[in-house]
Amino acid sequence: MALIDNSAAHRSTRSESLVWAIGRASEGSEGSKGQTWYADVEIPRSHWLCHPVPDVVPVTLLAEAFRQAGLAICVAGLGMGQSVHFVVSTMTVQVETTSLHFPRFGALEERLEVTFADIGFRKGVPHILNVDYVLPGLASGHVDARILTDRDYRVLRRNALPLDDEIREPATELIDVVERDGDHLTARLGVNESDPFFFDHPVDHLPGMLLFHSAARIHENEYGVQPRFLTIEFPAFGEFRVETNVQAHFTGAGLNATFLQNGRTIATAVTGTRPVGE
Repeated sequence: MALIDNSAAHRSTRSESLVWAIGRASEGSEGSKGQTWYADVEIPRSHWLCHPVPDVVPVTLLAEAFRQAGLAICVAGLGMGQSVHFVVSTMTVQVETTSLHFPRFGALEERLEVTFADIGFRKGVPHILNVDYVLPGLASGHVDARILTDRDYRVLRRNALPLDDEIREPATELIDVVERDGDHLTARLGVNESDPFFFDHPVDHLPGMLLFHSAARIHENEYGVQPRFLTIEFPAFGEFRVETNVQAHFTGAGLNATFLQNGRTIATAVTGTRPVGE
């Protein structure tokens, strides 16, 4: 087991770090490919996302724990360094139990298994990651991501509007419903740039975790419980201060949602009230 510098898991705020130690569980067959690591995670019940139901672990915090664990292992375990950028293409979280609860007192403390199912290389440098996550008996997940050098990322995002120090008037509602027609919902996404979870450090795009959480909230608003399955794809970056619209279709067992900016799809999400295969 190796204790990690908090910046390996979370690049800005120590209090938002959900991973505190990592270790290698098994060797891979081809370099890092096939390696299984573990990450000791701690999700606090005091986090604002846990309210107003502080005994249930939010699916968004599970996703964030998975993201941070992968980042910590890549940076501190595999030595990729903090100068690279991890651009998530898809993320899936599945809750195995009917409802994942915190212990009566304290945080949820578990050992997360992280397996690098596949690693694609470009010019001898890791470029594509396919990562599987398992919290035994509780939850599982998967992430596909690209690894970009700082130079490549800056070229890709050269026209992006960065987040500045001016905070616009926060939206009162994350999901501002415009129209409901049967099983179809049209809404605007309300972005609060002062939110300490989604906007804890300077970024040049709409956070993917904000879109993930928005899909979870739409599901919960419709079905009264958070999704036990949520997968989201990011075909394009979401830009700042551009109106983001959501089109959601409810299936009776979940939803299919599309997030759009000026008619361009920036994310699609599918949720379910049960895990796949149950």
